[in-house]
Amino acid sequence: MQDTRVVLCVVAVLLSGCAGGTTDVGHRPRHLIYVHGRIVQEQQNKRPRHPEYGYYEFEKILDTFRSRGFVVSGELRPKSATVSDSADRVVEQVRKLLGSGVRADEITVVGASMGAAITLLASARLRNPEVRFCVLGDCLSRSVSGLVADEGKGPSGQVLAFREASDDLTDGCPAWKDDDKGGSPLLAREIVLHTGLKHGFLYQPLPEWVNPVAKWADDTSQHLSAEPGR
Repeated sequence: MQDTRVVLCVVAVLLSGCAGGTTDVGHRPRHLIYVHGRIVQEQQNKRPRHPEYGYYEFEKILDTFRSRGFVVSGELRPKSATVSDSADRVVEQVRKLLGSGVRADEITVVGASMGAAITLLASARLRNPEVRFCVLGDCLSRSVSGLVADEGKGPSGQVLAFREASDDLTDGCPAWKDDDKGGSPLLAREIVLHTGLKHGFLYQPLPEWVNPVAKWADDTSQHLSAEPGR
């Protein structure tokens, strides 16, 4: 009788948890690579301060995604690193994850400001339609056309872009349209925020951008083509 109860408890743990515990058997780890903005690289400081936007909370951003269950990596780039070198480093990181058995749709690269340019260039070089990319504080329509001109190809994969309506650095940015992708295998969606924080919106792990990124990156059943426009 005791053996039977033990077997039943083991089965219960595998299915839904036993004695108050829960086990999410079907949920595989999601990996997130964070690519920081220019100010972090220039100051070689994980909490640099901008005179207008305040502190860039690099570690808090990483910790916020870790608290959501992601396996997070976020390197401090060398001061001398170029956008091209940094994009190649991101490609290397993604390929290492793929080589270890991580599925492409379980990988999300999040790039902010200069990190957004690095992220888009990495997506163009990686050419994997299932990897997810998120860019913050960038004009997607201009960047894609610039990549096509410079690289001869645009980004590839699924790109979720956030820009802030009050951001002077993306002022006058044309809204993203699907025909802007330059013939690339790209699914893209753009969200315009209204925080009033200008470019400083990406300095903090604000729920306005963290929540939709985390929800999208954590659910491999969600594809941009199936999401409503914003």
